[in-house]
Amino acid sequence: MECPLLSDVEVRRLFMEDHEWERTSHSWKDLIPRKNFNCWSESDETVDDYCLRLKERFSIPIDVVKQWLYDLYYDINTVHNYGWLNYDKIEFVLINLSLNDLKTIRVINDFQEYVEEGSAYKSYDQLPCIAKDKEHWEQFGTWRTPPIILDVSSLLTEKIPTYSDVEGPLQLVEGHSRLGYLYAISNCKLHLRVDHKVYLMRYKNA
Repeated sequence: MECPLLSDVEVRRLFMEDHEWERTSHSWKDLIPRKNFNCWSESDETVDDYCLRLKERFSIPIDVVKQWLYDLYYDINTVHNYGWLNYDKIEFVLINLSLNDLKTIRVINDFQEYVEEGSAYKSYDQLPCIAKDKEHWEQFGTWRTPPIILDVSSLLTEKIPTYSDVEGPLQLVEGHSRLGYLYAISNCKLHLRVDHKVYLMRYKNA
C-alpha cells in the first residue's frame, strides 16, 4: 500500500495541533529528522546521516538519537515534556547510577505501565526483548543501551511550562521497559551489576 502524498505540515498535523508545535523551541524544530513520518520512504534520512548532520551543532550521542529522537520526535509526550527545552544548551553525559538511585527516578503516569509490566517478569528467558539484549542482561547484569534521564534540577533558569509533565530531581525520558526489567531482575535476585550506565540529559554548566 502506497503512502499518501502529504506535505510536511500535513504529516505533522497527524501527530499534534498547530499550537502544540508552535510552542516548541527553535532548537527542537531544528532537530527534526528528514524522513517521512507517516510511512517508510527510500528517501528517508538514515540514523547515521541524521547523527552526522546534528553533530555540526548539537552534542547528542548516537544511542540517544537511535532510541529517542529518530523515531519518537513527534511522540506527543516527548513534544509536550521536552520539546520546549533549548537543545543548544543541552548535553548528554554518560554516568553510573546505583539500583537505589534508579528506584527514585520519576516516571510519568502515561508510561508507568511499561515499567510495571517489565518489573513483573521472573527470569531472563521471559524478558520480551531481542536476543542480543537478553544475552547482555544475562552476561553483564545490566542493559545494553543506557536509558535517558533528565536532570530536572539543572533547569534552574527555566520556567517549566504548565502543559509539561516534568518534575525533579530526575525523570526518565526513554527506557521505561528497560527500567522495569532492571526492577524484575533485582526482585528475582538474579545477577545484577552494582551500578548502571545512563545518559544524563542536562543543561550545560548546571
